[in-house]
Amino acid sequence: MLRRRAAAAGAWSAADVILRQGVGFVVSIVLARILTPADFGLMALVLFFSSFSIYLVQGGISAALIQRQDTTLQEESAIFWWNLIGSVAFGLLLGLASPWIADFYGYPLLQPLLWVAALQIALTGIGAVQTALLTRELRFDRLMIAGIPASLLSGIVGVAAAAQGAGVWALALQSCLMAAINSALIWFISPWRPIAFFRPSAVRGLLGFGAWLGFSNTLELVYSQGFSLLIGKLYGARDLGLYSRAAGTQNLPSGILSSVVSGLAFPIFSAKADDPEALRRGLRMAAGLAMLINVPAMVGLALLSSLVIEVLFGEKWAPAAPILAILAFVGILLPMHVLNLKLLLAQGRADTYFRIEIYKKVIGTGFVVGGSLFGIFGLAYSQLAVAVAAYFVNTMPTARNIGYGGFAQLRDLAGIWGASLGMALVVLLLRQHVPGPPAVQLVALTAAGGVSYLALCFILRVPSLWEAKNAAGHLIADRRARRRGAASQDCASDVSEAQG
Repeated sequence: MLRRRAAAAGAWSAADVILRQGVGFVVSIVLARILTPADFGLMALVLFFSSFSIYLVQGGISAALIQRQDTTLQEESAIFWWNLIGSVAFGLLLGLASPWIADFYGYPLLQPLLWVAALQIALTGIGAVQTALLTRELRFDRLMIAGIPASLLSGIVGVAAAAQGAGVWALALQSCLMAAINSALIWFISPWRPIAFFRPSAVRGLLGFGAWLGFSNTLELVYSQGFSLLIGKLYGARDLGLYSRAAGTQNLPSGILSSVVSGLAFPIFSAKADDPEALRRGLRMAAGLAMLINVPAMVGLALLSSLVIEVLFGEKWAPAAPILAILAFVGILLPMHVLNLKLLLAQGRADTYFRIEIYKKVIGTGFVVGGSLFGIFGLAYSQLAVAVAAYFVNTMPTARNIGYGGFAQLRDLAGIWGASLGMALVVLLLRQHVPGPPAVQLVALTAAGGVSYLALCFILRVPSLWEAKNAAGHLIADRRARRRGAASQDCASDVSEAQG
């Protein structure tokens, strides 16, 4: 029952993330052809500060609502008011600090842009509790109804503003409008409403878990996105724009997959938190399915990075291609990071989660400091080293709690590694022999790589390929059963009316 429910929820979650991020990526392609790397660099700085505030206020508490399966309306309402008040307060603090931030980076335009970001923080807080509750219930279909129109409408407005010469303000308008539309639609879709209730005692039970996770998420953001601060200060907005464009392109396939995995794995793992064997089976299956897609996608992106950048964004973004190639390898293990950490959180160990985040950041800071001496390419390579080290740190609690460590997880993916290596050899051999313009080469090489990868998975009998087939079969069977049930109800209704 849980497997079939997970398959249905996974399909909706995948549709939501793919469509939402797909729309956002298409919009970013159009905007990148209109705006400059410096415009994107300024916006990357703005997004860091707004994301920092959102993670600090909302991230841990919202996750606590998902992890706890039996919260009361009083607790949920108290969390709502906590989120709203905190979001407004942090937004105001960011706005008041904007003159100093703008002066530090030497870009006066940052000051008004940060006030727009302050508004975005408050708008995001309005729908945070409803989003968490819908996620806990695996209602990704409802989240999609809110997310897709928000991405589409805000993207259209952003492109129109950029076409009229708005510059970086087009990006700011798009970001703020997306938060407003998404929160408004979440309120329309979700039946949940807060009551006028706020007591510290109602929040305290969730704060133990939420505070640790909030600190951990904020620490992760400061570290992972702190490159925006470092690059913006050391190398300027243009280089930051190039780096953020490479990171954004790499994040499309790996980010979509990780978002689906994260949104689905946490509530499902939470439901089985007291069953180590079930968690071990679930982690093995989820890792196989996620890496079946992610590994070849990242390897292909690394090999074809120059074609991807040229075809999608144009020649002015060409310096981002080698950065993209490095970051693609960084993204290979991303689903494994996410799954191991979500399993730890599902067991209620937010304190352990925070401690391992500290360990990783101490290790990573050394790599980053060394990498910064060699420019943005050195920083990109430092991320590759950090990704490998962080994987083994993330899997240590998994080995201790359910007996399934990092090397065992990698060993279970042997078929995927082999098929991806074979695919890479095919692409490299064909790269010099495919004629035509860059777009034709990109399509042809992508198709050749995909076909060779699937063929090798079939030859090597990769278990995840058959599990994906079975999951799709369960989903199709459930849909047919629902249709038959609906048809039977209609038939019974017709008979009843005829007899009446």
